Amino acid sequence: MNNSKVVSELEQIVGDRYVSDEPEIQFLYHYDFITAEPEGKCDIAIMPESAEEVQEIVKIANKYKIPVVPWVSGINFGSIATPRKGGIVVDLRRMNRVLEVNEDDMYAVVEGGITWADLKGYLDKHHPNFRAGITYSPPGTGVIPSCLCYGMFDLGMIGGTGAEFINGLEVVLPTGELIRTGSCSLSKYWFGRQPLPDISGLFIGWEGTTGIVTKAAIKLWPKLPYRTDFLPIASRMEVGAPMMVKLSKAGLGIVDLCMINMGWTQSLQCFNQKSVAKDPVALGIPDFVALITTQAYTEEQHKAQCEAIKSICKEHKIEPFTAEVQIRNFPKNMWGLIPHIFPSTGGQLPMHFWTCWDFSRGGGGEWIGCYVSIRNIVKYYNLAREICLKYDKTPQFYSRIMFGGHYCVARINVNFDKNDPEDIKKTRQILKEIHDAVQQLDGVIMYKPPKWVVQYYKDKTLPATNKLVENVKKFLDPNNIMNPGQGIGED
Repeated sequence: MNNSKVVSELEQIVGDRYVSDEPEIQFLYHYDFITAEPEGKCDIAIMPESAEEVQEIVKIANKYKIPVVPWVSGINFGSIATPRKGGIVVDLRRMNRVLEVNEDDMYAVVEGGITWADLKGYLDKHHPNFRAGITYSPPGTGVIPSCLCYGMFDLGMIGGTGAEFINGLEVVLPTGELIRTGSCSLSKYWFGRQPLPDISGLFIGWEGTTGIVTKAAIKLWPKLPYRTDFLPIASRMEVGAPMMVKLSKAGLGIVDLCMINMGWTQSLQCFNQKSVAKDPVALGIPDFVALITTQAYTEEQHKAQCEAIKSICKEHKIEPFTAEVQIRNFPKNMWGLIPHIFPSTGGQLPMHFWTCWDFSRGGGGEWIGCYVSIRNIVKYYNLAREICLKYDKTPQFYSRIMFGGHYCVARINVNFDKNDPEDIKKTRQILKEIHDAVQQLDGVIMYKPPKWVVQYYKDKTLPATNKLVENVKKFLDPNNIMNPGQGIGED
């Protein structure tokens, strides 16, 4: 590829300040956060400011048959935004505005490069009675990628995955054409995807291989006056999980049901991984911590909800302490980051989890996550836990029950020293072994999957299903320029 010729044409679109093929710029887009996939390297990086500029960039890419990779924040899981075959990285960070907030229909229309910090800051300032569901990831994480890749939010109990928070999309297709999906395709309102043919699914879960999303409408939810966060603790996952399942089906205004193990809790307390019990169970230390968040409009309603929650907890012989009480049961030097999670203790979300362990700098963390049937969540944890302990690593487990108790999500995080190549290699091996082990459980499907997982699932899928995915990809992207090498829709 003649970089200079292509760069010259791209400069006509965005100006020379926002396009580069310099090596130090190329390097910025090679990084992958989680997998052992070979790192990629783009040929050119460009930062458009509008959907129209994105269209023109894609048209040039088609002209020269150059790969195009959409990119938002660089917190790249599963090599999803790794330019495996070079080409142009379209960095959307300049497209980070909130374009509209409709309080009546409770949604925000946002641009493709907006982050959670951008969105939350805007809502807090201009629409303080409304909130978005937020993923527990760094504030610089992209909102739209989190939705398109089935991210899990702190309103997942009432809203489901990030994909179910999407009302409609504006997308630049791989041909450079612009489309809209949902109600916004027929009106100025972005209130939903019904009752039209739901073609939003052509871009959800496709890892940027079918187009570049330039706008999306994201569901918002009211901030109600009364809220309580319970933080009950139990001896084992086998003891606590049934309580959470019952709570999920009790209709109590619960907006978040989260289960973590002691390893994750110790990380949030900022302990040094080398100084904590790797296996709390063996020492008789509680290994189950729950987060139960409820909100209500009136004091009477809230009191009744809380009483019902306490009753279900006590049925399972678990003391339903609130987060504020539970935190203050610890000495202050053991609070760590936990108070920052809960509004009752002055907390503020989103928060950055990845450097919670005290590694005296150099700390890293990688996770592998799956959507899974609720009936298999305890088995999932025990399989993953044993693999972590086999490698002398502290297992960190995190799970949410989703959408009123219809399914759940599970993640295992493994921390490592970023300055130790052998520790990094071991961590990646652990995550792969966990993936392979939990596949023996039916209904375990990894999200944000790296390429090797995509191929694994292809081998398990009906041939006609694979063929349909391939045909859709070829129809939308005849020149195979959109994020090639991911394996989705490819032969």
